[in-house]
Amino acid sequence: MRRVIAALALLLLAATGPLVAQGAAPLPSDTALHTGQLANGLRYWVRHNGLPEKRLELRLVVRAGSILEDQDQRGLAHFVEHMSFNGTTHFAKNDLIKYLESIGVRFGADLNAETSFDETTYILPVPSDKPELVSRAFDILQDWAAGDRFDSANVVSERGVILGEWRSGLGAGSRVRDQEFPFLFQGSRYANRLPIGDTGIVAHANPAPIKRFYHDWYRPDLMGIIAVGDYPVDSLIALIKSRFGALKNPASERPRTETAVPDIPGTRVAIITDSELTSTSIQLLVRRPAEHYRTEADERRTLITGLYSIIGHQRFQELERHPDVPFLGASFGPTALVRNVGVFSFSVSAKDGMGAAAFEAGLRELRRLDEHGVLPAELERAKADLLRSRQQAAAEQNHTESEFFVDDYIGAFVDGDVPVSAPTELALAQRMLPTITIAEVNSAIQEVSRGTGRSIVVTAPAKVGEHLPPRDTLLAILARTDTATLAPWTETTVDGPLVASPPAPGRIVAETTYTDVGVTQWQLSNGIRVLIKPTDFKADQIYIAGDGPGGFSLASDTDLLNAELATTLVRVGGVGAFDAQALTKRLAGTVAQAGASVDETSQGLFAEASPKDLATAFQLLWLNAMEPRYDSTAIAAFRLAVRSNLVNRGLAPATALQDTVSATMSQHSPRALPLTVERFDAIDSRRAMAIYRDWFSDFSHDVFVVVGAVSLDSLRPLVTQWLGALPSTGTHTAWRNVEPLPPDGAITKIVHKGKEPVVQQVVAYSGVPSTTGPEEQVAAAAVAEILQQRLLDRLRQAMGATYSVTVNARIGSIPRASYTTAIQFQSTPAQSDTLWQAAQPLIDSLRTVGPTADELQKFVAQTRRELEVAVKTNEWWMSELSNYAAPDGEEHGRPLGDILFWDKRLDALTPAMVRDAARRYLDPARVARFILLPETTP
Repeated sequence: MRRVIAALALLLLAATGPLVAQGAAPLPSDTALHTGQLANGLRYWVRHNGLPEKRLELRLVVRAGSILEDQDQRGLAHFVEHMSFNGTTHFAKNDLIKYLESIGVRFGADLNAETSFDETTYILPVPSDKPELVSRAFDILQDWAAGDRFDSANVVSERGVILGEWRSGLGAGSRVRDQEFPFLFQGSRYANRLPIGDTGIVAHANPAPIKRFYHDWYRPDLMGIIAVGDYPVDSLIALIKSRFGALKNPASERPRTETAVPDIPGTRVAIITDSELTSTSIQLLVRRPAEHYRTEADERRTLITGLYSIIGHQRFQELERHPDVPFLGASFGPTALVRNVGVFSFSVSAKDGMGAAAFEAGLRELRRLDEHGVLPAELERAKADLLRSRQQAAAEQNHTESEFFVDDYIGAFVDGDVPVSAPTELALAQRMLPTITIAEVNSAIQEVSRGTGRSIVVTAPAKVGEHLPPRDTLLAILARTDTATLAPWTETTVDGPLVASPPAPGRIVAETTYTDVGVTQWQLSNGIRVLIKPTDFKADQIYIAGDGPGGFSLASDTDLLNAELATTLVRVGGVGAFDAQALTKRLAGTVAQAGASVDETSQGLFAEASPKDLATAFQLLWLNAMEPRYDSTAIAAFRLAVRSNLVNRGLAPATALQDTVSATMSQHSPRALPLTVERFDAIDSRRAMAIYRDWFSDFSHDVFVVVGAVSLDSLRPLVTQWLGALPSTGTHTAWRNVEPLPPDGAITKIVHKGKEPVVQQVVAYSGVPSTTGPEEQVAAAAVAEILQQRLLDRLRQAMGATYSVTVNARIGSIPRASYTTAIQFQSTPAQSDTLWQAAQPLIDSLRTVGPTADELQKFVAQTRRELEVAVKTNEWWMSELSNYAAPDGEEHGRPLGDILFWDKRLDALTPAMVRDAARRYLDPARVARFILLPETTP
């Protein structure tokens, strides 16, 4: 249920981007950014940024991707990327990864690379607390730029890894893409230059054509170095000059030209179906000139685009609240198709069997916007929202993580866009927004959807193919809506205060200060405890979360789905006098949101706000608790939307695997049944609301945590007014233990579903741990990380049989002590048993001998580096304080100061502790293996 709801929330995303701009004043580049170009053409972008401390984000960007491959090189641009981690001037095969892991950099999670059509980007985050670490990092960048070795044996072994990556992307999405790209990119190399390439070429790749690609395109005049982080700018620039200044371009350079995509006049239609697709989508793409962000005119058009995108997004959201609307979601706006090719994109996700109606209904709203424009009130709200977002970004300029600057600088290199500081963007918005008129916005809406070439792309489940609109119907819909005469948009708003009658405030009856962790606790007169951690990590961010005992565990088996739906009904229904859309309008220009959250053993409230909007956040908390709104119309629309998604749920192979794992691991508990149309139809929304009201009828055992840019003085009156007034009856004192027990013994389950020649395996060890304390949590995490690395070394690097392996370990004490260690990997059908057999000696060795000193050192270094950064974030403190302070939380009863003992726990970890944990959490007598095979195995 929660996954379905989350997916629905993502259906409507408004595209934003600047329109074409010419002949205007150039935008001012961020003055904190240092740029330059070496004599050989290499360019660099360097910035000092202290968040996170003692960390440096490095990127090597090469303007060479799959679009530049010769016919015999399809897939080899991506192959070059892989080989950059498999033997270079300074690092033999795998030594680069081993070195970085030893200093706390994880391969995949931190160290990575990506190849696209037009460029390849190498990602290298490193510690910067020692000059030798930074110097060594530049050895790596230098090797990637000019020091790849392409050893024949390494090339051969990497073939299987890349084919494993190809297999990991197979499915309905890849089959749709393989039909869609030749249609969208007709007449262009983009149609047959996917970065993953031609598997026949990859499977027989040898060094010669790979080296030829590297020699032709990995050259300094196509390279950009980006360095952002906590290290002196002068030192970084000196390193760039010393390491890359001597690189030379080839004597006879191949010209690096941009690849064109022909503009084909008229309207083309592609209808693509697949038996494993679960939803119907129809997209209209109108060819537009490419967009850039270089001048003040571009900024003005960016603002205008943002304004009508906000308005369009809200209009479609409002329409989705009506049950008779045939689409689940819709979005529109200018965006990029590929380099130098822009499009106006409009898309709808249709309810099951309603593709034509959804397409026409969505286009009619675009036509209404085009014909009548926006309302004055809509424009003012959008301006307030846009300005407030710029204000928040400017406030956080000096509290922004380095990686967020990096993307702007990559854009500056590959697209020529100007990286502008957040304060400058705010100043531009403050100057321009008041001068943007309705006429100007309306003119932009009319202009942006005009173009010479139009394409309609329909993707849908094959089972509903007979219901899909044919080409002539789609073209007729387009023609009708192009010239339709429609009534103007109308809207209603709700004025007045959020809370019409504020409650009588409570009192703070006791205060305790925990100086070692900088936390203050207030005991309120109604029994609520409040833990406050003021921080300066972010300038404009405050988190609030409260939890009390109960949750889904209090619901009977037959009431469970009603309970799981409850918080969503409030989200779609609204609070107090405001339905969901009226509330959005009422909150225009504020940074405050709140809601309710429920899990198996607790229910609670959460909020996030800017300091200036903190009072609004507390009022929203109160309303979510005390005045949830039952909106029968919005609920009916939501139910129809979920039902439409559920109709095709079973078509996806991953769903069949997921359902089998859930049923087996819960021993077919009625509390773990899959969500079907029949079960969903039986949900009683009135009963769901009654459950919601009961959850939030008693707060006597709740604990609230407040973390962020807050002071005790400003917080005190808000806490007493809104939290202190929450009801306290003493009725909700505990949760129930209704968690299904995992199965005993060793189990193997095989699921046959899907077309592609790929096998997905999930292996789950489960049982009851002897202890669940933080020391045990660390030991279990070490088991998972070390085993994952062993399996990667063996199954990926040595055997070349898979692309990735993941291992996760979870130990919990609520609602009962339990553990689960899960291993996942993919392979060909022929290798499914071979890989599992190859894993057995690695697992057995970890259980009997334990980790090597080197393995343990890497785990400790990586975990320590991660926690050094995490401990200086509001998210980490919110999580830790919630765990320690919750009445029945997993860490309840331990001293609050233990939060900061993570470093000591890492220091105390020994190979013997990890070995013993492996014996407990990798018990071969308690393992379930699940194998997803294609329906027809070769």
